[in-house]
Amino acid sequence: MADTEETLHRGLAADWRARLREWPLPLPRFSLDLHRSVLLIIDMQYGSVDPDHGVGPYLRVHRPEVADYYYGCVHTRVVPNIQRLQSVFRRTARPIVYLTIGFTRPDRSDGLPLLRQIDDDLAALMARGPLVRHGSRASTIVEAIAPIDGETVINKTSMGAFNSTAIDQMLRNMNVTTVIATGVSTECCVATTARDAADRGYHVLLVEDACTAVTPYLQESSLVTFAAMFGRVASTEDTIRELTVGTR
Repeated sequence: MADTEETLHRGLAADWRARLREWPLPLPRFSLDLHRSVLLIIDMQYGSVDPDHGVGPYLRVHRPEVADYYYGCVHTRVVPNIQRLQSVFRRTARPIVYLTIGFTRPDRSDGLPLLRQIDDDLAALMARGPLVRHGSRASTIVEAIAPIDGETVINKTSMGAFNSTAIDQMLRNMNVTTVIATGVSTECCVATTARDAADRGYHVLLVEDACTAVTPYLQESSLVTFAAMFGRVASTEDTIRELTVGTR
């Protein structure tokens, strides 16, 4: 196991910001305003973050080092830090929006074709894939960070929420200008949604320890790329500190 963990981390900087310093151009900059912000919690559903659902059983057998890293990060970092952010947004009556990904049609034809292909390939290996039925247990937000009354859950059929939902119109209706992005997985649905939000003119902050990628390399590369060109990346602690300045 030690060898596989070393392989997963090989080539990584001690801190992803060391890689970011290689970027030769100015970085995106903006200040956080809690009263214009939304907390976006992306794909924290059983099918995506519970090792007994989705691709979890397959990974645990065939790529245990990846399963240990990914599900370990979800349990020890992502969920607790999302809980901390939830507390801030709930205490100040600011909006929290949860995203799920899942198909609604029996033939999965409303699901992203790429995910259908991955599902089919995994099914051929007698494994479950990442595309789940909307409304099923696998598409339900995990209990530890479950929505409460008044919080919005939006199902998407694509990796990026802005490509298959009305989230853009909803956020503009709420006078939101800043998106605080969390969830899984960083390299896929989180980064796509965060980049699309930035492309639509939102200030986007990606919370580095409230999201995780499938491997350490994908986490590092996703954070560096986003911080270089799309928005800001900060820890949960720093995000909460900046959001709550003057509100305590």
